[in-house]
Amino acid sequence: MERDNFFEKADICDFGEIKKIFKKYDIDTVLNFAAESHVDRSIFGPKDFVQTNIMGTFNLLEVARENWKGREYVLFHHISTDEVYGSIEEGCYFYEDTAYKPNSPYSASKASSDHLVRAYHKTYGLSVTVSNCSNNYGPYQFPEKLIPLMILNILEEKNLPVYGDGGNMRD
Repeated sequence: MERDNFFEKADICDFGEIKKIFKKYDIDTVLNFAAESHVDRSIFGPKDFVQTNIMGTFNLLEVARENWKGREYVLFHHISTDEVYGSIEEGCYFYEDTAYKPNSPYSASKASSDHLVRAYHKTYGLSVTVSNCSNNYGPYQFPEKLIPLMILNILEEKNLPVYGDGGNMRD
């Protein structure tokens, strides 16, 4: 059976709207890219990060759990961040079993949502995966994020910013 892909622009913090979307479509997969994601903004305004990253993820999980009871071949894929691991020491690497050590409200909210996703798997048997990636890119990103900033600067023939001494590492 051919499946249709679709995009619904909605607020994941609106539980009722998420329920309507699940009822409207025969959803079998959720790819949760939705997040407040700028570390500096989280320091000056953490409430939105807690609301979207934790409560929004909770809403998606609850509606998926409710709608997927007894179903096979469903998947909740949660996109997280490498920021949940904290700072990396020179010459070291992060692994899947590296302990979480978030250093900002942003990374703490993402770590919290990761733990919720894993708890829904363990407690309710929800089929889940989590990826901890860095520098995702897509529509509607703030222009200060790394990839949009670099693209805009290249297009405008501006210098590309180097943070610190250029020796920062991402794993």
